[in-house]
Amino acid sequence: MIESHRLDTPSALSDFSLDVKVLDYTYLKFLEGKVAEGMGDLLPVLRAVRLRSGEAEWQAFVQQCLRHPLKEFVHQDPFTFRAFSKPRGYAGDAKLLDYIYGREEGWPIPEGTTEMGKQVFDFTINSNACEAVRARRGFIADLVDNIAEECDRPHLLSIASGHLREAMLCSMVKRRRFGRFVALDSDAQSLEEVSRFHGAQGVETCHASIRHLLVGKLDIGQFDLVYSTGLYDYLQLPAAQRLTASLFRFLRPRGKLLIANFLPGVLDLGYMESYMGWKLIFRTRQEMVQIAEEIPFSDIRDMRLFAEENQNIIFLQITRR
Repeated sequence: MIESHRLDTPSALSDFSLDVKVLDYTYLKFLEGKVAEGMGDLLPVLRAVRLRSGEAEWQAFVQQCLRHPLKEFVHQDPFTFRAFSKPRGYAGDAKLLDYIYGREEGWPIPEGTTEMGKQVFDFTINSNACEAVRARRGFIADLVDNIAEECDRPHLLSIASGHLREAMLCSMVKRRRFGRFVALDSDAQSLEEVSRFHGAQGVETCHASIRHLLVGKLDIGQFDLVYSTGLYDYLQLPAAQRLTASLFRFLRPRGKLLIANFLPGVLDLGYMESYMGWKLIFRTRQEMVQIAEEIPFSDIRDMRLFAEENQNIIFLQITRR
């Protein structure tokens, strides 16, 4: 029988004593081979603790999670461990997102994963957040194809493109029905993958950072669609507003800017911030509208807000006059 672990501060103990026992409970479920059951009980508790806690309290609880032997089990999941270890310097890198997309593509689980790790992996990549990321990919692919119906050989720009996996779903890309398709990212390894998959189809890459975009000195042309799917989840409001205004300047008349962001309250929240070390900036619908405030109102034809089918990711679409 394992010993129940305790938080360092007496004030935290009274608040978290029952929640700490959930770590013990989940650990025992893992030992019994009931991994999915244990994870299913764990995630709602971690989210509840995160939502009700101040930052200092939450960090104390995270340290408790990371000292608990349960960590050694969940970190056998390559998805959880890659986010936590950050081999490219940040949690949500393009290879990690490939773990999410791999369920649809039939890609194999990473070689060397333990049997327990495979069970955790099967749970985590089917979580609410991962389902939302797959839905986001499908939505962007449909949007790209629709732009090709609206414009003759449209010009498209993906910001923080990663591996540009949405292009795999686009008939427009396969048929080369675009004028330009530019994938912009600060990660050279990600752009190498884009070139390997889509270079022969005419997709271009641009190695540039967000700073290059913010200073407004990046001359890469004008586009019918500019979109960013995951970048804004990491940007504080002032940077998000400046970047939105900068991206808007890349649009042709009637061009569209699409920005995606996670909504607050996703079930995976506590697990992501604790065992994955993956912290996002969540935005409400009102906060999404705020990021467009530096665009002159007279330049905007219309703005739309809508969420993907799981109601975990929200999109802001702004059309230039």
